[in-house]
Amino acid sequence: MNSADLVHSFVLHSRPFKESSLILDLFTLDFGRCSVLARGVRGSNKNNKRALLQPFQPLSISWTGRSDLKTLKQMEATQPSYALVGIPSLSGLYMNELIMKLLIQWDPHPDIFNVYQSSLIRLSAKENPSSVLREFELGLIEELGYGIDWFHDIHGDAIEMELDYGFLPDQGFVLLTQAPQNSLKAQGKHIQAIGQRDWQQSGSLALARKMCRTIIDPLIGYKDLNSRKLLQQTLAIR
Repeated sequence: MNSADLVHSFVLHSRPFKESSLILDLFTLDFGRCSVLARGVRGSNKNNKRALLQPFQPLSISWTGRSDLKTLKQMEATQPSYALVGIPSLSGLYMNELIMKLLIQWDPHPDIFNVYQSSLIRLSAKENPSSVLREFELGLIEELGYGIDWFHDIHGDAIEMELDYGFLPDQGFVLLTQAPQNSLKAQGKHIQAIGQRDWQQSGSLALARKMCRTIIDPLIGYKDLNSRKLLQQTLAIR
């Protein structure tokens, strides 16, 4: 692909290139994650253009080029930026970092793109960042093929609200009496609540966070995520 018509995009991250340019890591509706060289956008007379190349700004972008690193051709804002500040901003940066770590370039994931944009809308509307992030993580995990059956154990038996279970990564749930001692413990009522995205059930968000981390950490090589560390530090001092 040498060029692209205008595609819906978000800037995940940017880094300086030479004296006046930026390399943009993008998440696009039609092409997934990709990198684009934005020439000359760091000059003093380019502030308006650079101001658009920020996270959480919905864009339409086109590019040219034969290599994996394309050259920015045209861009325009499709609507105002999602104004995220504080915890919502760190939450958005965490989603950006997950996308960069878990999705390969030029592999379209339109469903995840839509979940990502709806998550930004929810964060900007002051929804609970914890529930927004858990639903984004769960959607990402399912898209990558690591989805969990929240209503049946690995033997096909229905999850019972009053029973305790152990979680086996890459497999699912078993009765706690059948699980290894170091397995993640989960109550049936919390498992069902996560499957229904019912965050009013006390304990369901905490379990979802532990389970998502259990699945995601091996996929990113157990590396620290800067945004997650900042988010945890900020929440700890509040």
